[in-house]
Amino acid sequence: MNTDLVKIERDEEMLKKRRLWYALAVGLLFISVVTRQPLAFLAALFTVVVAFVPELWYRRALRHLVVRQWVDHNHLFFGEVVTLSMRIENQKWLPLPWLAAENTITPPLAPVSKRALRLRKANEDTFANTWLLWSFQRVTRHYRFFCHARGFHVFGPIRLRSSDPFGWLECDMTLPVAENLLIYPLIAPLETLGFASVHPFGDYASDRRLIEDPLRFAGVRDYQLGDDPRRIHWKATARTHTLQSKLYEPSSLRRLLVLLDAWNYSEDLKEADVEIQELTISVAASIALWGLDNNYMVGLLSNSSLMTLQAERPASSLSDSLVEWDIKRLENATSIKISAPGISVPFASDYGQYERILSHLARLVPRFNTPIEHIMDTEDTMFPLGTTILLVSAKTSLNAATIERLLDLRARGAAVYLVLTGEPDVDLATDIYDLPLHSVGGKEKWHELISTVGEQKSETVGTSSTALQLD
Repeated sequence: MNTDLVKIERDEEMLKKRRLWYALAVGLLFISVVTRQPLAFLAALFTVVVAFVPELWYRRALRHLVVRQWVDHNHLFFGEVVTLSMRIENQKWLPLPWLAAENTITPPLAPVSKRALRLRKANEDTFANTWLLWSFQRVTRHYRFFCHARGFHVFGPIRLRSSDPFGWLECDMTLPVAENLLIYPLIAPLETLGFASVHPFGDYASDRRLIEDPLRFAGVRDYQLGDDPRRIHWKATARTHTLQSKLYEPSSLRRLLVLLDAWNYSEDLKEADVEIQELTISVAASIALWGLDNNYMVGLLSNSSLMTLQAERPASSLSDSLVEWDIKRLENATSIKISAPGISVPFASDYGQYERILSHLARLVPRFNTPIEHIMDTEDTMFPLGTTILLVSAKTSLNAATIERLLDLRARGAAVYLVLTGEPDVDLATDIYDLPLHSVGGKEKWHELISTVGEQKSETVGTSSTALQLD
């Protein structure tokens, strides 16, 4: 961005007061001419330099600069490293003996090396660097940050400060430039989350995996003469007191719905527990990617809000209010919008579904306590016949209304399973009846995943050596 496009606010009152230096220089020059004293002339010349040089740099130092920043990747996985590059070009004869560039990161990211930059923490996380630019010189620097925070990150705005060679007058300006980075949730192999095999209908006699079976259970119907006895659904028969046969779908129609309750509340913190929220989102992402890897048509339904970018616009129109991670401030920025609670990703199994699901999960903003059952009531199309449903939720968020709806879905032929996060000593506040349950763990598990996130570089993201048994 060219700094000539940004208006610089100058202290005109201060400049008016400095006119006394020019008056003093004229007076000394007059005395030197009248008295023919060389010292008076040198004093006049020195006074002119003292008056003119600082004001020249004050007025012109930040003009004719071209500032650009960019990241090497706009979408990265949790645990990777992003490189931010900054380039400043001085397009004028006037050199800059001292130029400070301060950049904000919203929300903050940890630097790989603090020797390359200086972090200053106040109300925002800012990294600053000092530059020396000669006439028509261009300098590019690179900064590396750990991607250890899921979400949508903004680099910018950039504040420039400069001074004259004497260091007397300092000028500054803020460039409304921003670079965006989307960090996907942490993806963990399923065995690290404690999964061995999942039986949504309780203990299942067959040890065959669904991935090995070309047919997919879709529901039940009344027994018809000639049906293979192996198709009889004995539990449904006992429940209805009439013989019931299983219905199957082709394997290409296997559907896995990740039902994510992203909200949770901590009695100790008296607010949402961010670490448990992030663990819950990470578990949902890991299961969704496992489903895609195993040829499921995967869908996503959550009660969270979603952060989205509006239409592209010139960078110069970005608000400088993006200086701290605050939802209200982000909403005031015209390029960012927070949706109403309730997001869904329709079922699909193509390669693009990986990006769609990860992008939605990366942009989640669990800001309202919207019950997941309310979202389920408004999204009937996400529960087709024969869908396998995995509710991923914190223990503190699970309630009787959610269980009631899940039991109703199971009665209609869906396979339902609970995957809960939270501390082991936290008891469930509601009876889950006979729904299969898997507990992932709480903060200790989350810290364990973060500490080992860099040790899985050789494994394919989202895959697992342990298969989930879903029928």
